[in-house]
Amino acid sequence: MRVRNRQSRDLDRPAAEVAALLSTLGTRDDGLWPVHLWFPMRLDGPPLVGAAGGHGPVRYHCTERSPDAVTFAFDSILGSRHWRGFHRFVVVPSARGSRLVHDLELRIGPWRRLQWAVLVGPLHDAVLEDLLDRAAGVTGPPRWSPWVRLLRRVYPRIRARGSAA
Repeated sequence: MRVRNRQSRDLDRPAAEVAALLSTLGTRDDGLWPVHLWFPMRLDGPPLVGAAGGHGPVRYHCTERSPDAVTFAFDSILGSRHWRGFHRFVVVPSARGSRLVHDLELRIGPWRRLQWAVLVGPLHDAVLEDLLDRAAGVTGPPRWSPWVRLLRRVYPRIRARGSAA
């Protein structure tokens, strides 16, 4: 089975400025990942080809890097290596400024598809919306669904330290 997920946001920021944020992914100075709300993304070096790390129970390594894009291949999710695929950030210039696009593609079996639908997918989408909000400079409380709020209560280790459920 194949899972494809795309989330994007038009930003009132120049493409070069947003692309520079990609260089901070997984570092202590990460200007993109919503570390104030979720488990941090951590890499063993800057987001360049070969860098490995992940966020929470999701592990991956960088397979492609250009000034305006970075791609990570999944090594494991929830401790299982049966998740095959990638996720990618791309910055596209636009008339308003730029568009930040995140693509995810997975090839998984039926059991993993159920895990995606119930657990991984809703959390993934919430993290990405928070990341896109951060890139856009949106302030205020996150707009999580009741299901995501429940998952954050049941699995407190997915939250950033000190963040509310």
